[in-house]
Amino acid sequence: MVVSEKLRQEGLLKYTDSLPFPALVLDSEFNVIFVNRKGMETFEKAQSGGKCYELTHGIDRPCWEVFGESVCPLKKLMERKDPYAYHEHSGGEFHLLVASRIDEDLYLEFFLDSYISDIIRQLRFLADIDSLTGFYNRRKIEEILRNEIERARRYGDPLSVIFVDIDNFKQINDTYGHRKGDEVLRKVADLIRRELRKTDFVGRFGGEEFVIILPETEPERAVRVAERIRERIEREDFGVGEVTISAGVTGLKGEDDYGSLFVRMDRAMYLAKRKGKNRVETL
Repeated sequence: MVVSEKLRQEGLLKYTDSLPFPALVLDSEFNVIFVNRKGMETFEKAQSGGKCYELTHGIDRPCWEVFGESVCPLKKLMERKDPYAYHEHSGGEFHLLVASRIDEDLYLEFFLDSYISDIIRQLRFLADIDSLTGFYNRRKIEEILRNEIERARRYGDPLSVIFVDIDNFKQINDTYGHRKGDEVLRKVADLIRRELRKTDFVGRFGGEEFVIILPETEPERAVRVAERIRERIEREDFGVGEVTISAGVTGLKGEDDYGSLFVRMDRAMYLAKRKGKNRVETL
């Protein structure tokens, strides 16, 4: 490919090559003048140059003749229309493109679909995660629990839950400050994580409360998991004196729905509190 000296002089070549999404420099005849680094990774025929539609769609005639005029932002830009395009293919794949004019004969075309998809995935992930502990947040763990109840019902599998509350956590915050309290929360979360399987789910339900979902697990085994968590936390040095937890365990029963299962695990946890804390109770 011949790279325009104008691109080099104005630093546009370096700029285009640094973009985190595929970008092409094209002339007014739709010839590919330059493909940036991300474009070279994305398009199989990037080395061959040629027409942009050959490179990006693998077809031998203009894409607007195949998919319609709305799919080409460069053509729309030349016709003084809004220089962006969005279209979907089968299987949910989509393309989002934007064009920009460099001068009378040179254009930039940006392919934002994979970049936007990555951002959407990241935003969805961040929307589900508690930033302090890295666990699911309350909304997401409630959604997972509802789904797991439905799945357990469908396949006849056991399902158990553990409701964990850090004992006297307000006292830790009042005595040592909220920054130290956050350190305790992170450390408790890490200790919980070490006792769980990859197939288990855990979320931060409230300030110092955690919900653990154990698919395909009978309550008896869930009690053993809760005891291991309790013992591990009791042994740990948090630098704030003794830190303990109270845990309530229950399993899916009879005609349970989310509400009845939650009420029972909540009651089990508060039973552990009433019996002196630093213990596991089951209902």
